[in-house]
Amino acid sequence: MKIETKIRNGMTLLLCTLLLGGCSSTEVIKANSTPTQTATVQLPDHLYMDIGILPLDPGIPATEKAIAKQLIVPDVRRAESQFIAFHLKDTLEATGNWGAVRVTPKVSEAVDLTLSGKISLSDGELLEIQFSAIDSQGRVWLDKTYRDQASKFNYDEAQEDPFQDLYNDFANDLLRYREKLSLAQITDIRRVASLRYARNLSPDAFGQYLTTSKGGYTTVLQLPADTDRMLQRVDKIKDREHLFVDTLDEYYRKFYRDMKGSYDEWRFATYEESINLRRMKKQANTRLISGAALIAAGIYAGSETGTYAGSVGAAGVVAGGVGVIKRGFDRRREAEIHAESLRELSQSLGAEITPYILNIEGQTIELTGTADAQYAQWRVILKEIYTTETGTP
Repeated sequence: MKIETKIRNGMTLLLCTLLLGGCSSTEVIKANSTPTQTATVQLPDHLYMDIGILPLDPGIPATEKAIAKQLIVPDVRRAESQFIAFHLKDTLEATGNWGAVRVTPKVSEAVDLTLSGKISLSDGELLEIQFSAIDSQGRVWLDKTYRDQASKFNYDEAQEDPFQDLYNDFANDLLRYREKLSLAQITDIRRVASLRYARNLSPDAFGQYLTTSKGGYTTVLQLPADTDRMLQRVDKIKDREHLFVDTLDEYYRKFYRDMKGSYDEWRFATYEESINLRRMKKQANTRLISGAALIAAGIYAGSETGTYAGSVGAAGVVAGGVGVIKRGFDRRREAEIHAESLRELSQSLGAEITPYILNIEGQTIELTGTADAQYAQWRVILKEIYTTETGTP
């Protein structure tokens, strides 16, 4: 009787584990709760730092197998990299803590602080991004991974982005770092940015004003005179670059506006699918593990008991285990259906992304993912303008 009792107790324990494992957890519903902060001390106008934000690294794996496993559609991820960069720009601008905030296709030496990032995870329910911030002197302000989880409430009561907490957290960390800097340090960052831009235009004329350590940290050796005509021309060239970047900014804004509607719908749909997919996988794994344990327990009990009742009980345990495993495989098939639905939803968004046309300096340019190339060409043109105006090689 002891063995039969062990069988019944083991079955009871395993079935309880199975039933508990199959239950879905209760979702915590909350609204975004992290507001952006305003600087405690206002800076003089000339010390408000300009920010350049690069389109994010979309984080697309190198192999097709890895892409399929993570349910990533490359077109969507590439679009997200632009969308997230522009949304971060809007978030930082709204704080009033910074100077000009622009999205730039490539690193610009005309800004004081450069922000970049990489998308680690984005599926409608979870967003994870590694953000970094580096100033003109090469000082790393932040290099940190931010993660946020959306709830159904965030979509039902959509007054802001479902992942706005993530953007606000990063904006607040950025401000906290800036507030640790002295006015002299901020002044140095602004000066180095200006001189780096000048050096890029004319290394011979401005190379002697900066020095860079082995660690990549740039400092000012000496300052040109305020009346230096070449520096004044550099400032005018920089203004033209800013005008061009502002033109590109309109492209990013149009892309952001056109994408937002379908992107919001996609995220809400994939939110539901992601919840179901994770739940299905969890339930499937629980059933397979529990089923295997039941079979093992039945086989062991059958080998130990010498009674007819014990053998029947052991056989029942094995049969029950087989049934549990079958249900586990059924769950996995259902999970694959949800995974395919995720792929189809992502592909439908990718199909809606279209190129845009810009008119720059009287020239019509089609931007189809080559804004960075156009930006590089424009900077070459600016160097030619500077050379023509100053007569320097």
